[in-house]
Amino acid sequence: MKDKTDKIISDYINGRTQAKIKAIESRYIYRVKQDNLGIRTAYKGTAEPEGNTLDKERMEEDEELIGLRRTLELIGALYNTLTVSEKRIIELRCKGYDGFTWYRVAMELEDAGIDISIKRAKKIYFSFKEDVARVL
Repeated sequence: MKDKTDKIISDYINGRTQAKIKAIESRYIYRVKQDNLGIRTAYKGTAEPEGNTLDKERMEEDEELIGLRRTLELIGALYNTLTVSEKRIIELRCKGYDGFTWYRVAMELEDAGIDISIKRAKKIYFSFKEDVARVL
């Protein structure tokens, strides 16, 4: 069973963290008001430049967005220091929603020409996971 750290790493590797950030940003930037008939109108009750400025200020104060950006920055710093084979191990382990089993990870690494045992792959993944848990 995956814990919170595994989910955070998986979201980063699969691009779901970046997608969440884009969704929150677009919610603020492309905010559209609807009138009482359900028709979208451009009038929000304020002047357009003022409304855009207010939306950007609200976006900068959004706690969820700030947390996601911080997570993205911290994990990115840790992930970019890894070697290519270490990155490949973490990508395979977190691929999709459930990730590959360790035997499948070893098989994929062998097919790619990377000679690493399952024990060594687990050690690399769990040390990265500990680093992420320590930083967050």
